[in-house]
Amino acid sequence: MKKFGTLLTGLIISIVITAQSVSPEVVASAGDYFEGTNASISWTLGEIATETYSNGTIILTQGFQQPVSVTIHGVDLDLLVFLEGPYSGSQMATGLNSGNEIPLSQPYNTAPWNYAGSESVGSIPNSNVVDWVLIELRDAASAGDADPTSTIATQAAFLLNNGDVVGLDGSSVLHFPSASFSHNLYAVVWHRNHLGIISANGLTEAGGVYDYNFSTAITQVYNGDAGYKEIATNVYGMVGGDANADGDINNADKTLWTSDAGTKGYKATDHNMDVQVDNQDKNDTWAENGSYSSQVPE
Repeated sequence: MKKFGTLLTGLIISIVITAQSVSPEVVASAGDYFEGTNASISWTLGEIATETYSNGTIILTQGFQQPVSVTIHGVDLDLLVFLEGPYSGSQMATGLNSGNEIPLSQPYNTAPWNYAGSESVGSIPNSNVVDWVLIELRDAASAGDADPTSTIATQAAFLLNNGDVVGLDGSSVLHFPSASFSHNLYAVVWHRNHLGIISANGLTEAGGVYDYNFSTAITQVYNGDAGYKEIATNVYGMVGGDANADGDINNADKTLWTSDAGTKGYKATDHNMDVQVDNQDKNDTWAENGSYSSQVPE
């Protein structure tokens, strides 16, 4: 049998790594690697006799290529979305912010979200913050397949009046450090009194950031006609009026509004989010939206 030191001319090195890309390297009696725009090919020519050596991390096999494991870790996310309730003119009102009603800790730790995240701030980071939203990333072959079991990451974030979803500093894109996916990446947006939505299309990456603009068309949302709407000319947004956050706008939401009517504060029945629970919330939002329901796969 040949000694290990003489085998190296016919060996291939395979290293299991965590990275966004990897360039295969071949140590063999002959071999090469080629990569084009849409395809790549590699080949090696080894010796008739083969042996494999491994130290648990590096595998050396004479004459045969070994698999390379590549996993994408970490996702930077840039979303734009509008809420119907506070939308006016070309942006959303910030009445909850100016009225000092937005809580300093994320409000999605109760049913139906039951999100246990610890997101909190010492103060609301800027005057453009409209409210908290809850963002989920789901890994699935299609939007219809992206049920809760496909969720790979969740994060509470701030929504600005121009529609940007930002981190706790009030300006940066969202970063999901542990997110990894193998199919398509879909974004879900939850709000405490608007119908939840999921992107109709997989998110695309540019410059290291995955971005998605929900506002440009009804078709940006999965089953958009049933759970999404045009809130201004050629501007689309999340449907308001779901006070109990059960995914449907119906009499149960009106019952809650009736109980809160005439009160003030950070309330789910304040559909236009101006701090007041009044007839505007019922007539302009709830009464207009009885035909809508959330289309996020369950």
